[in-house]
Amino acid sequence: MRKVSLTCALFVLHSVFAIPSAAAKWFTGQDLYTVAHQRLLEGNTSDSFEGMVQAWQQEPNIEQRDNLNDLLKLGITEDCGRSLSQNALPEWLPNLVIQREVIQNLNQIMLTLSINGVSNKNISEIKLVKWPDEVVIANSPIIGAGGYFSVETRRLEKPITAGLYQLVISANEEQNFNHWVLLTEPPIRQRIAWKDSKNWRIERGGLPNPACPSPVLSMSMYDLNDTSWTPLWTEDVDGKLPTTLPKIDVPDGRYWLSVGLIESRWQGEVSVLDIQTITRPVDYPGF
Repeated sequence: MRKVSLTCALFVLHSVFAIPSAAAKWFTGQDLYTVAHQRLLEGNTSDSFEGMVQAWQQEPNIEQRDNLNDLLKLGITEDCGRSLSQNALPEWLPNLVIQREVIQNLNQIMLTLSINGVSNKNISEIKLVKWPDEVVIANSPIIGAGGYFSVETRRLEKPITAGLYQLVISANEEQNFNHWVLLTEPPIRQRIAWKDSKNWRIERGGLPNPACPSPVLSMSMYDLNDTSWTPLWTEDVDGKLPTTLPKIDVPDGRYWLSVGLIESRWQGEVSVLDIQTITRPVDYPGF
């Protein structure tokens, strides 16, 4: 009998998502991946997520990693990932965002991962470790007004790939938040690029996930001499995304322009963002 590809299998199984009793009969194995897949099709999304975590802890091979990556993507289609985790954020941590970004300027590409949010406790350290022991972040965050905090990696040599990560946020009051995070494989293609000094282009992605928000375009203008990199102007747009800078109220001069394409999902109450950003110096209004 010919082996059915994973993509075809996912399509067929996804089509019977609304018939859990029938879908359950497809599974006879008891390995962690199979059980996680079965739980997902039965509508037990959080149980499926726990199964994916356990499967990643078994240090899967390349094929198994690809399968788990595809299974996580399938799980996100239900409600953009809100049902993946039932672990609520603690009261002292009402907002938490994990942000993976590719920044491309005219001369180089920078890869970063940052963790930010809001807390009413004094956070002493944020640690993110890729299972089992690859430290991605281990540092004290920058604290801003209103309890806003942020910490990011040094410049990365390679993208933050799909897999299992353990996030630990420590507060000085000896309160810790421990959370398993599953990341999908980062986008292969850079969808946004400069067309010329006046315009950029945005390529179509794959089929959009109707459960997730539409992509957002974030535009910011900076003073080249301001080392704090506080934007002079910023605007976020969703829906029909612009491909040229609108008329803005800044003095004539030379500035740094940043344009980012933001795609978002959730893992329970945690927001997960993938951002592709292009930057360059521009003369305004000389375009």
